Amino acid sequence: MGHYEQAMSQSADSAPPPCPACGAPGASEIDSVRTADLAALYRQRGIEVAAYLEAAQVIARLRCAVCDLGYFAPPCPGDAHFYQQLQTQSWYYQDSKPEYAYAAPFVRAGQRVLEVGCGKGAFGSYLAPGTIYRGLEFNDEAVRRALDAGLDVRREPVEEHAAVHPGLYDVVCSFQVLEHVPAPGSFIHACVGALAPGGRLIVAVPAEDSFLALAANAPLNMPPHHVLRWSDRALRNLAEREGLLVEALWHEPIASFHRDWQLQTLALYRLAGGGARPAPLIDRSLRYRLAVRLVNLRRIRDWLARRVLRARPELARGHTVVLVASKPA
Repeated sequence: MGHYEQAMSQSADSAPPPCPACGAPGASEIDSVRTADLAALYRQRGIEVAAYLEAAQVIARLRCAVCDLGYFAPPCPGDAHFYQQLQTQSWYYQDSKPEYAYAAPFVRAGQRVLEVGCGKGAFGSYLAPGTIYRGLEFNDEAVRRALDAGLDVRREPVEEHAAVHPGLYDVVCSFQVLEHVPAPGSFIHACVGALAPGGRLIVAVPAEDSFLALAANAPLNMPPHHVLRWSDRALRNLAEREGLLVEALWHEPIASFHRDWQLQTLALYRLAGGGARPAPLIDRSLRYRLAVRLVNLRRIRDWLARRVLRARPELARGHTVVLVASKPA
């Protein structure tokens, strides 16, 4: 019996934890991963995570039957030291992102903007002159760089900030943060509490309704980095539970630096049967390793990927989806 079958057998004896977004019980288990294997996968990227995974030998990947949120149990989220490790990677904090360009026109000059998890405040440079920008961030180095740039960035949780400043902001935004938050319900509730009537919430997350959901051996889409997986349906349900009106769900086009990864993922998906079973979190099988060698041949990879895209054109989407929702006036 493999570790996945063992985890399924064990989970039959105890109910999975309720959905961290909507609280519904009865989530289905999609897959599981041994934490030792997960730590080894991160280690290959020069990132040490074993200390965050000590609470369990196996982490389960679940999906809520009510709101469609994907989540891990236990979540094993990273802390400041973990993100300091990631900050050494040149690609982690980017000044230019398609979601920034998409979101900026939803903010008018003179409006009050709160960005939660703002990093060094790169989104502020996209906003029109006269916009009143404030950020919340926990990474000390990012806060220092934002302050050096003259930005109003504070080191405090959004729950505390919203309690002191209810209804203050015209726009509350958060880019690539919600997938890291073990308690998304309270996080979004605080963001909405900080919004003035008629204000807008803008949230960008990795898109589960894209090629990302099919990528095996992708540690950054698992704990302690990503502890949640957001489908379009899950985002809509999150907004509607807060009484928000969904204005848009925008999927970015595939980025040039993700193109090879996307094509390889789709080609491997095709070789694995094209959806006969969910893509595993970690696949070290001989069959997978042989498939990787095959799709390293560019012509074969591209031919297989094209066949997948003809059947499932939504998999041409890029890494990120942006939710725009408004608070009733």
